[in-house]
Amino acid sequence: MPLPGPGSELRVTIGGEAGFGIKAAGQTLARAFVHAGLEVFDLTEYPSLIRGGHNTYTLRVSPNPISSHVESVEVLIALNRKTVELDIDRLVPGGAVIFDPDATSADDWPGAGDARAVPVPLAAFAKQAGGPIMANTVALGAALALVHFPLEYLADALTAQFAHKSPEIAEQNVAASRLGYEHVRASVPDFWLSIAPKPDAPKRLLVDGNEAIGLGALSAGIGFYAAYPMTPASSLLHFMAAHERDSGVVVKHTEDEIAAMNMAVGAAFTGARAMCATAGGGFALMVEGFGMAGVSESAVVVGVFTRPGPATGLPTWTEQSDLRYVIHAAQGEFPRVVLAPGDRADAFEFTWRAFNLADQLQTPVVILGDSYLSDNRESLPYYDLDAVTIDRGKLVAEGSIADHPEAIDEAGRYLRYKLTDDGVSTRVLPGVTGAIQLGNSYEHDEYGYGSAGEAADMRAAQNEKRMAKLELARTLVPPPATFGAPPGEADVAVLFFGTTKGPVLEAMRWIEPDGVKVAAMQVVALWPFPADDVAAFLGAAKRTLIVEANYTGQLQGLVREQCLRDVDATLHRYDGRPFSPEQVYAKLEEVAKNA
Repeated sequence: MPLPGPGSELRVTIGGEAGFGIKAAGQTLARAFVHAGLEVFDLTEYPSLIRGGHNTYTLRVSPNPISSHVESVEVLIALNRKTVELDIDRLVPGGAVIFDPDATSADDWPGAGDARAVPVPLAAFAKQAGGPIMANTVALGAALALVHFPLEYLADALTAQFAHKSPEIAEQNVAASRLGYEHVRASVPDFWLSIAPKPDAPKRLLVDGNEAIGLGALSAGIGFYAAYPMTPASSLLHFMAAHERDSGVVVKHTEDEIAAMNMAVGAAFTGARAMCATAGGGFALMVEGFGMAGVSESAVVVGVFTRPGPATGLPTWTEQSDLRYVIHAAQGEFPRVVLAPGDRADAFEFTWRAFNLADQLQTPVVILGDSYLSDNRESLPYYDLDAVTIDRGKLVAEGSIADHPEAIDEAGRYLRYKLTDDGVSTRVLPGVTGAIQLGNSYEHDEYGYGSAGEAADMRAAQNEKRMAKLELARTLVPPPATFGAPPGEADVAVLFFGTTKGPVLEAMRWIEPDGVKVAAMQVVALWPFPADDVAAFLGAAKRTLIVEANYTGQLQGLVREQCLRDVDATLHRYDGRPFSPEQVYAKLEEVAKNA
């Protein structure tokens, strides 16, 4: 497999128990590399325990474009012995283990092979610098010295990280990192891997998926956000709350997910751009309110960030098993749009577009993510705020209803649910003169009266009106994205959705030097399903493959249902871990050889 060669990039894993500051230390290191002009991608893995358990943070750093984590690492920072036992087999030949000799001994490591032992008195140096909690900072300095990287970038990142605290906190952490750095420079001067800054590189963002979604929502002019904390959606609530005052957003930590969904519907009724977000288990509680958004034609955006189920499942791990769930959630039938970001650039763009779609269609829009998107960070160019557009659709916010003859009957009465060819009625906000607002969870007539909606002809007409929005949605949603060779020229054509994007694109880069041509299509809008585009892509291909992180092949099922065809091969993963590019590469190679 043509992995990046020795010295061309760095992969480092930090391991230890919860409470060791593993993620915070890793993200500090990531910021140092980004400020140095390098590309980064991180992966945080932890069990659903408040204290204890084995936690790891893996950081991939490269001067070249990258789009996912990888399985192997060159440097393992072991903050406890358990890390050595569980993760040493991930080391490449000649890789290094940074450890505290006062806590573990290299003499009895299992499966150490030719690993390079780098003993550093982490606890002793931390105590010397001012406190035992800084052992992780000592280890960061040691790691940078090992790969011959300037300490100044880490010192700047630490100073920025602790700028809100007393100056001595930052000074102590910088001092701790320097002790580790100088110790390794003196004791291990000849490690084979070296990575250098790119000081002239363009500035980059370092964001996780929830931060990207939050930034997209703020750019779209969100007015109301409600949520009950549930991993992995919780950090989006934290992000929105942190920016509530400076962005003019009302943020509500609700008593449960039922309240969050219903409050979002109520906020949309008043004209605010409204959103709520949760994981699959929380969405189960939202489903009745989600249906009310459908029948009341409310413009709400709902984030559903998948973790493995059923029930509580694996709260801190990842999967793509909620696709069919969000497409069919709620009793009865009503239109919804489902968008699935593949990375943090998609997450920003699809979020602001989701608010436009909700307003244009007056129906719920789902942003379908997962833990791999929410919890992990990557570097990327600054978002283009000039590309963000605001489209409120058929919305009347002020004035008199008499000025809008398309929205009233012969007597001048407002028709909130007027039957229209495209399924979208003129929406009038409370306060517009002469417009009586009627909204409830019942079927209704054109005015909104529930009792009149029970008539057979009106029920059929309103149902058809709502479902007509799906045809309009097909003209508004983002089309599938394509990568690589044209499908007719490719040895393998791969179809995917969501965060399998990163591992697929990485594997495509690796397999290209082997002479294997790959075409790829990312299904961006999963509902309404782009059947014509997908059928044309698969129909032009020699061999076809679907990659998705679930057991039953939910994307494959949609292809069978909507395109009346199947694919030649599939790659599934459903153990809670994200795909690695190594897995995708091996499958691409297998399918190409069997062509």
